[in-house]
Amino acid sequence: MNWQQLEYFKVIAETQNYTTAADLLLVTQSALSKAISKLEEELEVHLFEKNGRNIKLTRFGSMFLKHAEAAIKEINDGIQELQNIINPMTGTVSISSLYTIGTHFIPTIISDFLKENPNVKFEFGINSTSSILEGLENGKFDLGFYDELENIEEYEKIESVPIKNDELVIIVPKNHRLADQSEVMLKDLKDETFALFSENIANKMCSIFRRAGIMPKTIVKPNESSMVVAGFVGAGLGISIIPNIPNLITDKVSVIRIKEPQCYRTIHMGWLKNAYITPAAEIFKNFVVAAASKTKI
Repeated sequence: MNWQQLEYFKVIAETQNYTTAADLLLVTQSALSKAISKLEEELEVHLFEKNGRNIKLTRFGSMFLKHAEAAIKEINDGIQELQNIINPMTGTVSISSLYTIGTHFIPTIISDFLKENPNVKFEFGINSTSSILEGLENGKFDLGFYDELENIEEYEKIESVPIKNDELVIIVPKNHRLADQSEVMLKDLKDETFALFSENIANKMCSIFRRAGIMPKTIVKPNESSMVVAGFVGAGLGISIIPNIPNLITDKVSVIRIKEPQCYRTIHMGWLKNAYITPAAEIFKNFVVAAASKTKI
């Protein structure tokens, strides 16, 4: 059984006439008859029977037609889906990012991109850095956005480029002694208790603290949700360092810039090396890189 036989069978069932079906399919009536005969031999049933000058489906033919139509529709839908994905003007881009990148940067860059490419669609998910990199290696999505990693060399299959720097700021409870300050020296925080939301930022800040001769106390095991940490801080359980993203700040905390040393996290975009990437994803990747080149990283 093959695709051609199913198509022939469907058209004959619709027209109930071999001559008409042959004209529609642009094949000879003889070729059409042979294809259906082979299909009936394989199925071991008769699909058609005479009905005056025309033909009609047998009981078996009516049963099989429902499945043939469903199979043809599934294949056509699959072909259309693939065409939509690889079409640079109407394709789909699959991306994944950290929560803190996905709530601000990703919506902004996608919005800018869609102004020039309004028919492109996006599939978007939130994951941890390790899950993003593993997903890229497994081909689950086209592009990933994450913090810098000290062990990025372990992911040899991933190509990664820096695209944006986010300033890191201090958040403190509204009743904290520093709540009214606009900026602070990191060394002035040596006696504070920290809740650090990201493993990557925690490692980076611990390294900075060590160079300053400070070993911060922590109360929250790092994860990827700064909103959880903001809740801890707002409740007076410590202070934290987070990216300076407006929609992550609540009315229960104050934001303080770090005067010295300058602290920031670098957002990276990654993709699987030497792997096929859809035209739409390639256009979006180049758009992000071009946008990054216009800003100082």
